[in-house]
Amino acid sequence: MLANWLVPGLGFLLLGKRTRGLIQLGLVGVTFALGLLLDGGVAWPAWSIRQPDFNLINNFTFLIQLGAGLPALVSLVAGLKGWTLLGGAPWASYFELGAYYLVVAGAINYFAACNLYDRHVGGAARPGRSGDESA
Repeated sequence: MLANWLVPGLGFLLLGKRTRGLIQLGLVGVTFALGLLLDGGVAWPAWSIRQPDFNLINNFTFLIQLGAGLPALVSLVAGLKGWTLLGGAPWASYFELGAYYLVVAGAINYFAACNLYDRHVGGAARPGRSGDESA
């Protein structure tokens, strides 16, 4: 599960589901790359309700963006260090659209990780399920 979150598709590849793993890697990778090309980035939100720039939606957005795994962590570190190529450019005209693409990439990876768990970890333990009906 952790491998699939960190590197999109790796969990399926390790289980021998090559096509599914490569599709997940491609979907998350291309979506994340498009977000970066649109100057989007993963930004550290304000966590304290007492901070003037606190916004609950930004906190949820951040958590979903982190779903993209290692690419999101790299973008977060780049943003904290001020590297606009990977960390985003909040002043750019397409920053919000790029950030939305990063949210979509994170959500795709979250759903794929849940699918991996359901098919190969949790699903196999339930009666009447073999763990993977139709790859």
